[in-house]
Amino acid sequence: MEKYIDDNWKISSNFPAEYKTEVLCNEKNVICREVEFSYAPEKEQQTERKIMVEFSFPVLDISGRWYPACGFDRSIKADWFPGVESMTSISAPVICFFNGKGKNRHTIALSEVKQKVNMQYGIHEEDGTMLCRISMVLPRGLFPEKYKLKIWGSRENEPYWDTLAGVRKWWESAPGWRMMKVPEAARNPFYSFWYSQHQSVNAKSVEKECRMAAALGFSTVIIDDGWQTDDNNRGYAFCGDWEPAADKFPDFSQHVKNVQDMGLKYLMWFSVPYVGKMSRAWELFKDKLLYWNEFQQAGILDIRYPKVREYLKGIYGKAVKEWGIDGLKLDFIDEFYLHPDSPSFSEGMDYADVQEALDVLLTEVMEELTSVRPDILIEFRQRYIGPQIRKYGNLLRVSDCPGSGISNRVGIVDLRLLSGKTAVHSDMLMWHEAETAQDAALQVLSCIFSTVQISVSLDKLTEEMKKMLLFWMAFMQEHKQLLQESQIKPQEPENLYPQVMVEDEKIQILVQYSRGRTVDLRRLHKCMYYIHAVKEEEVCIRLDVDSRTVYEIRNCMGGIVEEGVWDAVPVTDIVVPTGGMVKFLHEK
Repeated sequence: MEKYIDDNWKISSNFPAEYKTEVLCNEKNVICREVEFSYAPEKEQQTERKIMVEFSFPVLDISGRWYPACGFDRSIKADWFPGVESMTSISAPVICFFNGKGKNRHTIALSEVKQKVNMQYGIHEEDGTMLCRISMVLPRGLFPEKYKLKIWGSRENEPYWDTLAGVRKWWESAPGWRMMKVPEAARNPFYSFWYSQHQSVNAKSVEKECRMAAALGFSTVIIDDGWQTDDNNRGYAFCGDWEPAADKFPDFSQHVKNVQDMGLKYLMWFSVPYVGKMSRAWELFKDKLLYWNEFQQAGILDIRYPKVREYLKGIYGKAVKEWGIDGLKLDFIDEFYLHPDSPSFSEGMDYADVQEALDVLLTEVMEELTSVRPDILIEFRQRYIGPQIRKYGNLLRVSDCPGSGISNRVGIVDLRLLSGKTAVHSDMLMWHEAETAQDAALQVLSCIFSTVQISVSLDKLTEEMKKMLLFWMAFMQEHKQLLQESQIKPQEPENLYPQVMVEDEKIQILVQYSRGRTVDLRRLHKCMYYIHAVKEEEVCIRLDVDSRTVYEIRNCMGGIVEEGVWDAVPVTDIVVPTGGMVKFLHEK
């Protein structure tokens, strides 16, 4: 069944339903529509109820598209190209089309941030329009008689980052939405043991590294996979019991206290969905799985069972209450979804829908842990980074990208565009012990608009490397509110953000990530920090001839290499060391 609202809008379903649309707001090129589907209560329905909304608009002055999980691909697709999926545990339902100047051309967002939605947007070759198809299956047991979907759209001619900020604020205005509190500790440098020690962690090695981390100014450490098993073969065959490996950590509570006494907070990694075949918990839950992962030798727990959710909550509660940890890294929740061979709703389950059960699980975990420790830190990782996740966690980290500065930079900026005041973290930085401080600095600077996580063996750092880390970590801390919480302004999304800036009334911080670009100081505030995250050292500067500019050039370790003044100079060149910085002060 289908209904045409006008020439450009069509609503349909694969079951008998009535459709009604209403314009909730329409101002300043922003329009929000509500589509209501009404139908008879389901009885013994054999087929899934699918609803669809289809519309189109002319493709005019559009050079690319952005969505939360687009990664390196911002290209426009044809209308036959597969759509983009979102749900609680994957991405978020928004697509932004922008032009070659980074201005918004057409952005569409949905109110459905919990259930699985498919957004298929592509060029219709016959007429050059953007054909947009939104579809979703109404889960059994939910929305028994009606379902409402709000569709927010903006054609406002403004920087695309401002449009995406508008989407975020629209989601935040939904009834009952509340962001998890972000403690100050979430914005201070973290040390992670994953790349530096992998599964070889033990109490002695962790405490040794923590002493060095504390001396370098780190505030928090994360113990990753390996604390719960003596097996070093990766995979998750031994996950599920979540007890410290006795040979590695004979007295875990005391070990945690030892680290905290160094002035560090202690986070622990948990692989939420996996129960491995080699765990004791396997016998308890082998018949309560969404599916079996042969490669991992583990099953994905079916959280539609209250018994499963209570077990998981008990695990995390014990870690905080008995071991005294300060936070949790909750991993792989994007594995919680129905597979073709997942069991149907049956006896013992209290939810038919996995996304509803996930919402209940994470909400209850967050509420219980914050009741014990109000400043608890909870980390989730790209690609589970949508508005729902911000209710359960206060740290959103870039997906694993060891050694890749560009992946970290792109992942951080993508997260910052929609995450508001929730803390955004880099993936852990790592490099070969023979790497130069200058080249390692390029990785650090890829993370400057986030809380940086480092995962290198600290006892192998050269003196130059230590100086570089201390200099840039101190700069990030001095300016963390501006760097981490102000509106980020990333240029050229189609080129993966070669220039990114933040600013307030007094300070601008500009980072260049590609060669051959001019730094324009003609509209300079009082102070600009220009950060040189490229290997080419010559930089062209354009100046206001009616002003006097004082400059100071530093290398990646903070050492001053040149100082000077320009007076009534329109254009000049300077040499900035790789990974270095220039401070410009404007004087009339």
